[in-house]
Amino acid sequence: MTMPEYSTLLFKVENKVLHITLNRPEKRNALNELMIKELRDIFLYFKDNDDIIGVSVTGSGESFCAGADLSYLQSLIDKSYEENLKDSINLKEMYWTIYNFPKPTVGLINGPAVAGGCGLMTVLDIAIASKNAIFGYPEVKIGFVASLVSVFLIETIGLAQTRKMLFTGELIDAAEAEKRGLIHQIVEEGELATVSKEIFSQIRKNSPQAIKQTKKLLHDHQGGMIEKRLEQACHFNAESRQTSDFKEGLQSFLEKRKPNWGNI
Repeated sequence: MTMPEYSTLLFKVENKVLHITLNRPEKRNALNELMIKELRDIFLYFKDNDDIIGVSVTGSGESFCAGADLSYLQSLIDKSYEENLKDSINLKEMYWTIYNFPKPTVGLINGPAVAGGCGLMTVLDIAIASKNAIFGYPEVKIGFVASLVSVFLIETIGLAQTRKMLFTGELIDAAEAEKRGLIHQIVEEGELATVSKEIFSQIRKNSPQAIKQTKKLLHDHQGGMIEKRLEQACHFNAESRQTSDFKEGLQSFLEKRKPNWGNI
């Protein structure tokens, strides 16, 4: 079988673990259309591969993932409802594919995980972060609605904590993220790979079939409801991108100025 090649990702299989690295360090590993597609593709490619026991995901450089790429954001300004809906569906398919991957997935959060990058972290099963990592959903500060990622955030930390994070757009450090249940463990910088090996060493001792069935069981509890909410979120996302606040917020962000919210 010919191994795939990607422009925005690095990957290797080592000791039966697929290691994926987001590889746009000059852009803080920000998501663009190509990375969204390639992330979905690599998880689909390895979905039925019985030679791996799980997947780790990290970022190159000093960031895990800084959300949406600047050029990607620029392209949203003049998109129609239909174009924004298609874009939202593509993003939804990436998150859903990763969330439904049949084997354990571990996020090695080596730096900032913000907006869509924090959303990416929440669709992984286990999140281990270095002390320097920061987290948050600052979309509301520039007129965005964090609709798709909110579905997984609610499942991860509950509705009450989700309200606080999404309404304020606050950024929190690793200690606060662990306290809220957003991540599972904090480690010293440089120790992520070691902890990842320990986790997969524990997983490797267990029944592969039982793990796969356990993951399916856990996801089946909420899976249908989550999929329905994601479909609704796609339409909500496309609608929210037509508002004047969205256009003003995005324009102000691109022009590096404070937004002028005319209604307050």
